[in-house]
Amino acid sequence: MDPSDLVIKGVPGPTKPVMKATVLAVLRPRPGERILEIGAGSGSLTLELARAVGPLGRVYAVEGNEEAIRSLERNVRDFCLRDRIEIVRGWAPEVLEDVGKVDAAVVSGSERLEEVLLALAERVRRAILLNAVTPETFSVAVKALDGWRRSCICMVWGEGKVLRRGTLFSGMRTSYLALFEPER
Repeated sequence: MDPSDLVIKGVPGPTKPVMKATVLAVLRPRPGERILEIGAGSGSLTLELARAVGPLGRVYAVEGNEEAIRSLERNVRDFCLRDRIEIVRGWAPEVLEDVGKVDAAVVSGSERLEEVLLALAERVRRAILLNAVTPETFSVAVKALDGWRRSCICMVWGEGKVLRRGTLFSGMRTSYLALFEPER
């Protein structure tokens, strides 16, 4: 998928390719799975998740920002993935009642993170992946998902600026991807 083809009018993002690749590698979405994405934005990651779950799977893209929803709807249509993606309009945790049980969830952020994670703990069978960009976010997740196994990946990534004698790191960003799995 070429990110330059995405409609992102008025929406932050899209999710950078390195982050999408890492999310997919860590979450390991499987064909036929039901995946929930909280904070879908323009759908950059949503589209990749939909491709990973295949025609028998389903991605529930939760988004409350109307401008983002318009971009998301257009991208889902333009990339011909309407049969795999259901857009859930509104804010989590309230709209999660309409989704039911899922295999995995990706959380990019939420103003009510603890409530969202507690609601997900009752719905998610296999894994919750959280993109924690602040230590406070990670701390809230550890508390809310107490008893879940966790593993974390710290990513420092950015873009390079080519110089005559090498490449200069620029635009560096740190992200923590925390994978939570229920104890069996």
